[in-house]
Amino acid sequence: MATTSVATADEEYGLRMKELEDAVSELKEQVFRSKAKLTLLTEQVQGGSGAGSRIVITHKNLMGPNFLLVEVNYFLDGTPLWQEFDDAGTKLTAMKEHPLWDGNIVEGSHTLTVELRYRGDGSGVFQYLSGYTWKLKDALTFTAESGKLVQIDVVGFEAGNFTTEMSERPKLRFDKNVQTEGVKKPESPK
Repeated sequence: MATTSVATADEEYGLRMKELEDAVSELKEQVFRSKAKLTLLTEQVQGGSGAGSRIVITHKNLMGPNFLLVEVNYFLDGTPLWQEFDDAGTKLTAMKEHPLWDGNIVEGSHTLTVELRYRGDGSGVFQYLSGYTWKLKDALTFTAESGKLVQIDVVGFEAGNFTTEMSERPKLRFDKNVQTEGVKKPESPK
């Protein structure tokens, strides 16, 4: 009887190993299919094979000196373009203009989603700002048309004037310009 139990245990172990191998193989296949789908979607978003439209996206920081930019998150159609965190706020704040994208994109509707986080940097009468943070989040849906250049400037700026509460000053806007002339494909890196 002991030999039968051992053989049965070995068989059960072999069966479980086979099931695990099959599950691992299926997971590998799912990963492969997902990777292929992601590659295809990336090519579609970036305009890999078609003429498409050209898009230029630029980040601009026009915020006043009392606001430090500590985090940026940019997504085009859900795909990350630029994500960065700077706890000190010195590097991101110093970037007054930062080009994010200059390339082709397939025709159709697209969404640019932006999230900027600022931290107060107050001194003197504005010392209280040092404890505040502002999260600015917005999205722009635009249409890319064949043979057209879409320029989008994403601007973090300080709104209002000296009578505006400091907590109400940080704002985010999209400046969009569509041109039909001068559209060209960027050269491929060598």
